Amino acid sequence: MKAVPKMQDVARVSGYSRAAVSMALRGNRTIPEATRLRIQAVASRLGYRPSPLVAALMSLHRRRRVGTEATTAIAYLSSHSPENPWRRQQVYRSMFAGASERATELGYRLEEFDLGARGMTPGRMGEILRTRHIHAVIVAPLPHRDTQLDFDVSSLAVVSLGLSVQAPLIERVSNDHFQSAVLAVQRCVTLGYRRIGLAVSEETSHRLDHRWLGGYRLAVEQHGFGGHVPPLMTARTAGLIAAMPAWLRTHRPDVVILGNSEANLFARVPVAIGVVDLGVARRDDAKTGIFQNYQLQGAVAVEHVIAKLQSNTLGPLAEAHLHLVAGIWVPGRSAPGPGRRRPSLA
Repeated sequence: MKAVPKMQDVARVSGYSRAAVSMALRGNRTIPEATRLRIQAVASRLGYRPSPLVAALMSLHRRRRVGTEATTAIAYLSSHSPENPWRRQQVYRSMFAGASERATELGYRLEEFDLGARGMTPGRMGEILRTRHIHAVIVAPLPHRDTQLDFDVSSLAVVSLGLSVQAPLIERVSNDHFQSAVLAVQRCVTLGYRRIGLAVSEETSHRLDHRWLGGYRLAVEQHGFGGHVPPLMTARTAGLIAAMPAWLRTHRPDVVILGNSEANLFARVPVAIGVVDLGVARRDDAKTGIFQNYQLQGAVAVEHVIAKLQSNTLGPLAEAHLHLVAGIWVPGRSAPGPGRRRPSLA
C-alpha cells in the first residue's frame, strides 16, 4: 500500500521548512505568493491532503491562546424553508438532540447551519464553514420530495440522517425500514389480525427505496395470507385521504399500517379497525407501532462523522455506505385486536 504523503514530505521536496509549508498551505500572506504557489504545487503533485482534524486542533490551540471557546464544532446542516422549519417535527428534533448529546460526550459541539435561510447560497455556506474551520458535517433529512443536496462536500467529512440524500453519494444513517415493516406485520399477526393493510404513497415509498413495501409484502406472504389486502398507494401522500374510504370498503382490512408521512390518515380509519404507525414519536407512545429510535440515529451519525474526520476520509463516496438502526415495537393502544374498538388516545 502506498504511503500517505505527510507535510514533512512536502517540506523535503519543496526545500522549505515545515513551518513555511504549513503557513503556505493555509494561505498565510506572510509567505510570498510565489512561494505559496510553489509549495502548493508540490503538495498537489505528491497528493498531500491536510488532515481536517489536525487543522481543527490547531484552530482550538489558537483559540485557547486568546481565551475563546475551545471545542471542535460539527455542522448540523438543515435545508428546510423558513415557512416550514424542521423544529416543528418531533422526529427531527429528536435526531438533533441525540446528535448534540453524543457530540458533547465525545468532546465536540453540534452547531446548526441553515441552507434554507433567506439569502443563503451553497457557496456562501461553504465559505462560512471554511472560515470557521469546520470540517465535519451532518446533513439533516431533506425537505419532502428533495433528494439532492446542492452543496459541495468534497473537502468535508459528511454523514446524512435518513435516506433522503441520494446525491451526492454520502454515508447515511437510517432506520431499518424493511425490518420495521416485517416487525409490524409479525406483531399484528400475534395480536390476531389477519387482513393487514398498508397505506403509503408512491412518493414516500420511493424516498425509502420501497423498503417498507418490500418488508410488508414479504411478511404477509410468509404468514400465508399475502395478497388478500393490496396496499393502498397513490402517487402523492395528499391523495391517500380521498382514496382511503373506497379501499377500506373494498378490501376490509382489520388493521392498517401507516408510514410517517401518512400519520394524518389515523383519524380517517374507523375505530373498529386497528391502526399501526411505522413512526411513533416515543417508546411509550399511545399509538401502536414502531419507534425508530431517532435519538440513536443522531448519535450514530455523530460517531461516524467523527471517525471520518479522524481518518481524513473526505468528500463523496465511491460506493454507498448505509448504517441501519432497528425499529422497536411499541404496544400502544391503537391496535387492541380484531373486533375491538380503538380507545380514544387524547
